[in-house]
Amino acid sequence: MSIEYHENDSTRVAEVIVRGKITMEDYTAAVDPMQAFIDRHGTVKFMEVIESFQGFDPSMLWPGIKFDWQNIPKISHVAVVSDLGWIGPMSKAAGAVISSQVRFFGMEDLDEARDWIASA
Repeated sequence: MSIEYHENDSTRVAEVIVRGKITMEDYTAAVDPMQAFIDRHGTVKFMEVIESFQGFDPSMLWPGIKFDWQNIPKISHVAVVSDLGWIGPMSKAAGAVISSQVRFFGMEDLDEARDWIASA
């Protein structure tokens, strides 16, 4: 599995760890519980740790857009953690157009990212 999903009800943080290519099966295995998490809490925080990324199954593009459209207003803070060079600028660009507060961290700052998102 290319996506590992975790959630913490006490901090209202959903976290995904991405490794490799994301299949539709991986996407569904993370998005279904995340939707339930959002439905349960109303407003949540999201953390994405991207260890490696080799693309995604194109069939998940439209479901992904629909999920984001519905749920971005319900995500107050986003922490993105990666050492991939293009992820930081993409995160900052996304942060400029969505209502969520977005912050980027390098992999060496993973603990700091977890502290920030939990206390946000």
